[in-house]
Amino acid sequence: MLTHLKLENFKIWRSTGPVRLAPITLLLGTNSSGKSSLIQSLLLIRQTVRGDDPSLDLNLGNPDAGDSVTLGQFKDVLCRHGAATESTASNQVGIEFRWSETGNAAESAIFSARYRKGQSGSAELEFLRLGKDGQGFSVQRRKPGIYRLTLGNQIKPLGQSADFRPQRSFAFSPSTLNKLGVQGEVIRSVGPALLNELGRIIYLGPVRRLAQRDYVWAGRMPAHIGDDGAKAVDALIASGVARQQAKRRSQILPAQAYLFEQTVHWLKEMNLAHGLSIRALGNSARHELLVETDGLASNLKDVGVGVSQVLPVIVAALFAQPGHIVIVEEPESHLHPLAQSKLAELLAQVSKERNVQFIVETHSEHLFRRMQTLIAREEVSVADAAMYFVERDGKNTNLLPLEVDDLGRVKNWPKHFFGDTLGETREQTALAIKRAKELRAKDGDVPN
Repeated sequence: MLTHLKLENFKIWRSTGPVRLAPITLLLGTNSSGKSSLIQSLLLIRQTVRGDDPSLDLNLGNPDAGDSVTLGQFKDVLCRHGAATESTASNQVGIEFRWSETGNAAESAIFSARYRKGQSGSAELEFLRLGKDGQGFSVQRRKPGIYRLTLGNQIKPLGQSADFRPQRSFAFSPSTLNKLGVQGEVIRSVGPALLNELGRIIYLGPVRRLAQRDYVWAGRMPAHIGDDGAKAVDALIASGVARQQAKRRSQILPAQAYLFEQTVHWLKEMNLAHGLSIRALGNSARHELLVETDGLASNLKDVGVGVSQVLPVIVAALFAQPGHIVIVEEPESHLHPLAQSKLAELLAQVSKERNVQFIVETHSEHLFRRMQTLIAREEVSVADAAMYFVERDGKNTNLLPLEVDDLGRVKNWPKHFFGDTLGETREQTALAIKRAKELRAKDGDVPN
């Protein structure tokens, strides 16, 4: 689980300060305020460490390579109004986060990196600290291509060399580790531990794949659902077919059928459908996903876009395995208020029962309000929820941690958080009184 995030001079952020990440973290706020940049920083490091180019210190993204984020050049990532901090110069970008299997900060490991402008608009690693406190290693750039290496449990550096430049900002080459001998063995597992943690991330962007009339299914459960949810229906087909086969043979439903069964459950809860079914088209690999409502089955393509947009969200939550991190942007897209509220219940139930972490960027008042209610019901603890309001203030962006008590009440409610609901009610009341007076003055006919 990710437990902490801090950005410095990253895109719109001069500094976020330390941001606590909980089992359920909600990012709320105005448009273009920097919410998505918080998520992009994690995806940026994920695609860097998972890349195949050891010479890239920071993979800023290539749309043709299917990268999760494409951020241009280093100048596009560096905050235009950047400022120096205690650790990061004004012309450097800092990305830091911690993770822990248990969520305990004392047992957490850290990734803390700073980058400077490299050749041809690239990013060059300036500093990296990686691993648990007192363990792991740190490297400091001394001059182009030359880095000084210090082990986490030592004060004196091992030396400086071109060999000490980490590949893809996280791990040393096998030859370098072999040269270090016993000391190399101490840090051999540090890089793979980061790779494993970032490999637990399931990301679903704000623009999901539109419904298709039929889907070519490969005959197995997909390994992932894709950043746009393109494989979410494939996962449902795999689960639905497993369910059909078990029922046809009068067998106990296999674990693979869980995804289909629970997706139907949540569609019912959201009042979006009464059921789902899978239909093979002849002897081909093509299958239809049918949405059942009031006894009628319609092709997914022919129902409201809200169903096709929320299906990847539901599938992402249920597809996640224990220890996974699901990052979702705008899960409420095209949904009516009740369905938006039920999304909060989905997050809460899956997080608690399956140990899945959710980081959600949302504009939904209904999702947020239901999360408050779940806290009041003691179905979500205050410690297990972190909620932030992000807004622009001229050139600066501010991140306000919402102080929520055990009844779900926000102690530091931002001005116009979800618009001015109370103000709207006051104005409507004042106008109703004014209209009544006008009618009374005109003919004495005052509406009840």
